[in-house]
Amino acid sequence: MTECARIEQWSQETENLNVLFVDDEQNVLHALQRVLRREPYHVVTSDSPIKVLETIKNGEFQMIVSDQRMPEMNGIEFLQKAMELAPEAIRIMLTGYSDLKTAEDAINQVEIYRFLCKPWNDEDLRATILQGLAKWQLKRANQAMLKIIEEQNLKLQEFNRDLEKKVEQRTRQLKEAGALLMQSEKMSTVGLLAGGIAHEINNPLGGILAVTQLLEMELSENAPALQDLKTIEQAVFQCKNIIQNLLGFSRNDRHREPTRLSEVVEKSLGLVGFIFRESRIKVVESYDPDMPMVTGNPNQLQQVIINILTNAQQAMNKQGTVFIRGYKGLDGGAVLEIEDQGEGIAEKIRGKIFDPFFTTKEKSKGTGLGLFVTYGIMRDHRGKIEVLSEPGKGACLRLRFEAQN
Repeated sequence: MTECARIEQWSQETENLNVLFVDDEQNVLHALQRVLRREPYHVVTSDSPIKVLETIKNGEFQMIVSDQRMPEMNGIEFLQKAMELAPEAIRIMLTGYSDLKTAEDAINQVEIYRFLCKPWNDEDLRATILQGLAKWQLKRANQAMLKIIEEQNLKLQEFNRDLEKKVEQRTRQLKEAGALLMQSEKMSTVGLLAGGIAHEINNPLGGILAVTQLLEMELSENAPALQDLKTIEQAVFQCKNIIQNLLGFSRNDRHREPTRLSEVVEKSLGLVGFIFRESRIKVVESYDPDMPMVTGNPNQLQQVIINILTNAQQAMNKQGTVFIRGYKGLDGGAVLEIEDQGEGIAEKIRGKIFDPFFTTKEKSKGTGLGLFVTYGIMRDHRGKIEVLSEPGKGACLRLRFEAQN
């Protein structure tokens, strides 16, 4: 684009701009109005720098052109005050008495844009004014652009923060999904193994059960040993239920019925309560009246509670209390908590306790399948099991069940 084309473009963009001329000579102001009468910008004139300062303060001028020698104050003094009132306005000195000192002061004190000498060249005057106004427009456009960039940067920063949160959330979800997938694969593997060992365990259990029942038939109803045989018989049936639960992982047993968890706890304590009595561990139960029932397999849920109670007893050093609490969750489902006063679960192994064959106990005291089986049963019941523990302050296992429709 040529210089003439640029000036033409600037002329089209200056229709709403105002240029102020200040000179104490009226004939100069009339001459300026005559020369600039066809220009696209608005021309305002004043012969009093003091009076026009109020106009600058209250109005809007994109350019201020001032004479240097005026009776009320000189041009540098006037432009200095004008700069305080309208710092963004373009300032031009129009004078017939320019000298080096005036030019130096104008540049240093009021950041003058151009000097124009009297008498002026009309074309040079028009071009200078248009170029000065173009500079003002460019500065204003840059400011607007910087503001837009700043706003966009803020939006981009906010977007990045939201994106980071979404990435973190998605990463966490993927990790959780991966952990569930790994757990499912482990459970599938154990399910395959369970089918192979079930017959090996069931055969001796069947023999124990047969001998026990034969002995019961030979004893009278008042025989002292009869109750002991009944206990052995009940324990054998419980062992068979454990095996059936283990096989249920591969068969995905769907038998469900309305079940009251407090009753399941009572039956579980009936089987393992003697262990707590021998260890001098108290069991304190509390159930809210509005605790809902769950739809589940009573035998499997009993196995869950027995596994947790057994772990609680083994985690305590033959003293203390196990607290069992049941209540209605915020989502309307049943919640059961079993809390011990043992040593707690270290954070570094908290994510492994549901893995098959993982145990911190001696080989003779655990196989590492108890909590693994518990996790599988809760998963099949569409429930959740949460671990709350602080080292040295015990552990609480919280069972959550979905609300019933």
